[in-house]
Amino acid sequence: MIPVQSYPLARRRVAAEALSIKNAKPGRIDIVESADGQIHVIPRPERGKRPAPQVISEQVGTRKFQVDADGFWQVHAHAAKTLDGAVHTALAGRVDPDATHFDLYGGVGLFAASLAELGAKDIVTVESSGRATEHAQRNLEMFDNADVHAVTARVDRYLADGPGDVKVGTVVLDPPRSGAGRAVVEGVHALNPQAIVYVACDPVALARDLGTFRGLGWEATSLQGFDLFPNSHHFEVVALLTR
Repeated sequence: MIPVQSYPLARRRVAAEALSIKNAKPGRIDIVESADGQIHVIPRPERGKRPAPQVISEQVGTRKFQVDADGFWQVHAHAAKTLDGAVHTALAGRVDPDATHFDLYGGVGLFAASLAELGAKDIVTVESSGRATEHAQRNLEMFDNADVHAVTARVDRYLADGPGDVKVGTVVLDPPRSGAGRAVVEGVHALNPQAIVYVACDPVALARDLGTFRGLGWEATSLQGFDLFPNSHHFEVVALLTR
């Protein structure tokens, strides 16, 4: 263990809370500042039963999202809003209200909500975490104009089984750092969507997957990069793919 006197990348209140912890038991401690300014301390002991998840509220614009405090949400306070805005820009004028739209690796429904705001009436969000799927279904109830189906499944397996005979509009995918991979890229291509928006957190994995998409006839119409994690090697990119 290496003691430190500061946390230069943390938000002020998170850093203060971290420095105030004394005599902690061995294990990991997560500290989260939610949209309402509350600080949540989540212990992750090395042994024993993990505590029940705390549910917090995050916000993008006027939309509120319930999420487990130890679940996935962007760390940077403005990251979710920034990426949501980029997805909105990429999809403007491309959302067919008569088609089915997909939010893959959908988490608690951030980009599915974007699709609903842009006029999508039939939305499927796919996420492997059952807790996140439960939150997504509730979070998206705010949209009376859209029929939303939150599916708990691994994206590769869901695509392998196929969504059935539907007209597919837009596919938004936000895979983990390792990227989507060939099987998912080919599965998305097989949906025959009108457009694809790829939200990437690793440019190298994105470049690999764009090469696979290009071999299937897709081109990156636009790329937007965001340095959402200053002083680190992480970089976010939003790519619009069309044919």
